[in-house]
Amino acid sequence: MKTKLCVVAIFCMFFTAVLCAPVSAHNLWLNPGNYFPEVGETVDIGIGWGHKYPADRTDQEMKEGRLEQIVAVGPDGVSVELEKVSADLYKLKIEKAGAYLIAAKIKPGFFTMTPDGRKWGDKTAISDAVKCTNFHIEAKTVLIAGGSDKNLTGAAGQTLELIPLVNPGTVKSGEELNVKVMFEGAPLADMDLKATYAGFEAEDIAPHDKPGKEKMDGKRQPPPPPKAGKEARERKEHKPRIFPAQSATDGQGQAKLQLSQAGYWMIMLSHRPPYPDTAVCDEYMYNVTFTFQVKP
Repeated sequence: MKTKLCVVAIFCMFFTAVLCAPVSAHNLWLNPGNYFPEVGETVDIGIGWGHKYPADRTDQEMKEGRLEQIVAVGPDGVSVELEKVSADLYKLKIEKAGAYLIAAKIKPGFFTMTPDGRKWGDKTAISDAVKCTNFHIEAKTVLIAGGSDKNLTGAAGQTLELIPLVNPGTVKSGEELNVKVMFEGAPLADMDLKATYAGFEAEDIAPHDKPGKEKMDGKRQPPPPPKAGKEARERKEHKPRIFPAQSATDGQGQAKLQLSQAGYWMIMLSHRPPYPDTAVCDEYMYNVTFTFQVKP
């Protein structure tokens, strides 16, 4: 009887882990060669892809055919054509002063978690499905051309979209960036925003500034004793990721992010509403980034 109970307990623990474990999804982001171009200039728009946002803003290779679309909306709200140079590089000619909204996305798809791991496809294609996700991975950035921010708060047409409410070029190190998050054209409340700058490492934050330092009886709890072997490796792998700036949207979909230093920044959003037909899939996953530059 005890053996049977143990088998059942292990089985339940496995499926709980599969259902609750976060998927380590890639991010897509845009790397303009100049966030503040002059009229008449041609700007390189690099495509970033991967898990990390290193100092050179390049992580993994963007393979040919992975990007489904890249669009630009000019200061007058009209689409502007970009020139493709390669799978990870486009060019944009700046012909007017104002804000240029640039958005890109990879080809969407489905992945399904199973007892044997992740498989590509929805529930209709995967016989041993546990949980299915319909992923949409996108990116956005804004260029401020000729010193004008006309159309800064316009939309680039993304389902989940971050809109800056102030010109990023006016925000300096140590100041706040005000933003708004829209989902399907309406403000999205209680949306977590996480931001990092190119080259950031968790060690860059002083220990007393890191999250998770709960207090007890007015004193900080001591760190847990070190663990060895497999348990230590698992503890490291599941340690929450630290970000230099975090916030959440209010009832109007607005939030403020404190930007600690100058440099290239990336804000990350992830929203998972339910999929309408659970016989096909369980949830959508919208992973969207917004990149910008903070001047010294």
